[in-house]
Amino acid sequence: MAHIAGPQQQQPQDETMDNPTISYVEPQPRDAKELRINLPKPFNGNRSNLNRFIQDCAVYLKINRKVYDDDDKKIAFMLSLLDSGEPAMWKEQFIKSAMDGDEIDFPMYEEFLQLFKNAFKDVDQVNEAMNDLGRLRQGNKTAEEHTTTFRLLVGKAGISSATNPNHRVLIDLYQKSLKPKLVERIMSMERIPETIEGWCDKAILFDNNWRRLMTTLGRNPRFGWSEQRTGANLSELLSHQRPERHGHRRNVPRTSEAHEGRKML
Repeated sequence: MAHIAGPQQQQPQDETMDNPTISYVEPQPRDAKELRINLPKPFNGNRSNLNRFIQDCAVYLKINRKVYDDDDKKIAFMLSLLDSGEPAMWKEQFIKSAMDGDEIDFPMYEEFLQLFKNAFKDVDQVNEAMNDLGRLRQGNKTAEEHTTTFRLLVGKAGISSATNPNHRVLIDLYQKSLKPKLVERIMSMERIPETIEGWCDKAILFDNNWRRLMTTLGRNPRFGWSEQRTGANLSELLSHQRPERHGHRRNVPRTSEAHEGRKML
């Protein structure tokens, strides 16, 4: 007799086939690659090159911030560029002072930077910049041009709002350098600026407005801030530009350009 096979039992399926497990492997961080773009030149101790050296280092550390990602690395980088002469001697003394037994305990980067600046600041440059600030005058320059020169000298002199919280030193120097009538215009405000930034902003604003007005009236704004015109308001200035009526000539005293030029400050 033929054997009749009964119904075959279904083999159980592997659950892993229906629900495969997906494993996630976290990518391993790659070592940051240093971008050697405009590597700063070693500092040779020349004080006039100090700010340039610090700025070059700051830019290099910025673009390589993933490499130099803590204060110790930043300090070590700058120390590596002090390899001869007086800077090398200073580096040796600095590392010696940072030694704690066999370990080196560097300060914060900002503290290191201040120590470095103090050691190599150009005293002559500071004195020269202070003298230039005392002699600085606006002359025929716009307030914007003049303020740019003022700020450059302030930077060279090492004066900042951080060292002068009340801004009084900077404001006094700036006032003396501006056209007297421009200072008078700012001082006549209901709220006089209390910071050097406020003074600079107002001086540039009033000076630009004045020069635009002079151009509109067909006058040469090069001299700026005429002694005769400063107190005049806009309607008074425009009244001199009104056309003649009924063909009559206005009885206005003549003033030559040379005479008006002498009225300028």
